[in-house]
This record gives sequence, structure tokens and C-alpha cells, in this order.
Amino acid sequence: MLPSSMASRSLEWRGTEMRPSVVGLAIGLLICSAAASHADEAWDAYQRDDYATALRLWRVQSDKGDVAAPAHIGDLYLQGSGVSESRAEAFKWYRLSAERGFARAQSYIGDMYRSGNGTRQDKAQAVLWYRKAAEQGFPTAMNALGDMYNVGEGVAKDEAEAQRWYQKFNDAN
Repeated sequence: MLPSSMASRSLEWRGTEMRPSVVGLAIGLLICSAAASHADEAWDAYQRDDYATALRLWRVQSDKGDVAAPAHIGDLYLQGSGVSESRAEAFKWYRLSAERGFARAQSYIGDMYRSGNGTRQDKAQAVLWYRKAAEQGFPTAMNALGDMYNVGEGVAKDEAEAQRWYQKFNDAN
């Protein structure tokens, strides 16, 4: 797992008429720095097996819209680290992260739909989420898509499409 600070450090300006002021830019950088600090602290706590602190800090990050923090919370529930193990609760957190665009969470949601682990089994949903992750360059999802096309799982069997995804997987590694 990677700390969510990488996702937290970007600033986005919308509209061409908006010009950042020096003060506004400084405030934005301080906010991002604080967010990155919380994410780094959460990751450090997790590595020390201080799951309660990691969970608390990741919840703060998640509440602020961080894309990766909910996936980290999902990891805690999936593993039963500091919380009661719950695949359904893990699915809920992964889904939030996936909807925010985090590729690893999208791939995990694909896995969970494919196997019916933590949610109902739905192969078409698995393909959808694997594709989202694969299109962001997530190799595991590329390989899973290749497998699904290879056997016709959730999609029509298509060996050429399977080979295309397998090639993308190989190129990514």
C-alpha cells in the first residue's frame, strides 16, 4: 500500500479567469501539506500496528475527500486490523475510494464483485471496475480483464481482447 499523501498533494484550479494569489497559493500549500502530514502520520501509525490512530487519521482524510484514505480503511476491515473483520464494511470503504477514482480500490471492487466477497456476485460489475482501474494503468486489473475475456466471464469470450489486456499487463510490468 502507498500512503494517500500522493493523492492529497495536488491542487486544482478551475476556470480560466481564476488566478491564484500568492496568499491563496500559500494557504493552499499549507492545507495540502497538513493533509499530506495526516496521511503520512496515518501510514506511520499503520506500520507500527497502531490501527486505532491510523483509522482515526484516515477517517479525517476520507471526510476531506481523499481518494486513497477510504481504501486504507477498507484494508483494515478486510484484514480485521484494529476493527472487527468485515468484508461488507471493507467493500463499503473500497467502493467509496473507487468512486473517487482510486485505481487500487477499483481493482479490489472488481475482485469483490467477481467472487461475491463482501457483496453480491456480479461479473458485469467486476468487468466495469476492472476496466476503470486498467484504464488508469493498474496492472492487476489488466490481467483480471484478460482472464475474464479469455473465459467469457461477465463478457462475451474474446481471445483477441484477452490477449490485448494480457499484453498491456506485460507492458506495465
